[in-house]
Amino acid sequence: PMSAVSELTPQMQGYVGEFMDPDNLGWLPYVMYFHPTNFRTDIVSTDDSGFRYSEARNARYSATTLNTEDPVRLLVGSSTVFGTGATADRHTLSSRLTENDPRPERWINFGGRAFNSMQELFQFLLYRHRLPPVKEVVIFSGLNDLVLSGLPSNLRGEHGGFFFSQQFFDRLTGTRATGLPWFKKGGQRAMSGTVLPVDEQVIYTSDLILRHLNSWRMLCDALGARLTYVLQPLANWVRPTGSVEEQAIFAELDTQGSFRETYRDVCSVETHRLFSEHLQLGMKEMGVRFINFTSVLAQAARPDQWLFVDRIHLTDEGSDVVAKLLLRELNQGNLT
Repeated sequence: PMSAVSELTPQMQGYVGEFMDPDNLGWLPYVMYFHPTNFRTDIVSTDDSGFRYSEARNARYSATTLNTEDPVRLLVGSSTVFGTGATADRHTLSSRLTENDPRPERWINFGGRAFNSMQELFQFLLYRHRLPPVKEVVIFSGLNDLVLSGLPSNLRGEHGGFFFSQQFFDRLTGTRATGLPWFKKGGQRAMSGTVLPVDEQVIYTSDLILRHLNSWRMLCDALGARLTYVLQPLANWVRPTGSVEEQAIFAELDTQGSFRETYRDVCSVETHRLFSEHLQLGMKEMGVRFINFTSVLAQAARPDQWLFVDRIHLTDEGSDVVAKLLLRELNQGNLT
């Protein structure tokens, strides 16, 4: 039988295989991992440091290849910001933001696939010296932290879980050449932690995001950059039934099991309501602007509009729609 995924979203093959080969990934201090460097296909290309190129206004640029005098706007996040799902660099959110923004500053793709909120912050600290003056920071994120809150407590530790953590801890418990273990083996380490109930996962995640966001707030205050946190949309949160293409793709992805197991609880509308309420309350107290993008997209999306390549990542059209709505929400008649 024909696969809806391979027929409707052939570009997704460009984001697996060679691009996600562990031998090609950059293994970095502090952030754990980042994209392959100087990677180039028709679908995705990265610079010397692994940041994805944007293409807009007849120019091609990335976080580390800019004239350092012209101010920029930073789009921070994980794979949705990176642009998993886009058929080419020019269809990522940062490219579409630059193309649709009447202001002179370019939007920079500062997304890291599979990053959590701490890795997003660390990446900024590591590369801030390479950036021009930053006029605005928009963090378009939230889902990875929520998913990772479902890990057992020993994998979450004090600072929240990260993807590939099981492999990381497995490697650490191996022995070095000297024969000394890196730390004492605790038997079945992975299974020794407790898993939080879903409502507690939401509170845990909100607290973690707010903790990291407070550091962003201090940095942005010092830089004179405007800061906004955007809770990214999930297809199930936006509308109960997607376009014809989305329905075909989601039905096929559900038979593959992994999404259903990992995201089942996260997908519920009730989880979204709790999550956005906690974040909104915390950010109001902190004085950081919060946009719950699900409600923005839900009001604007037409039933037949094909926005998602899976429940998290956007189609080319979805990217353009989101970029235009995001600019509208960010500026609301106040273009600065």
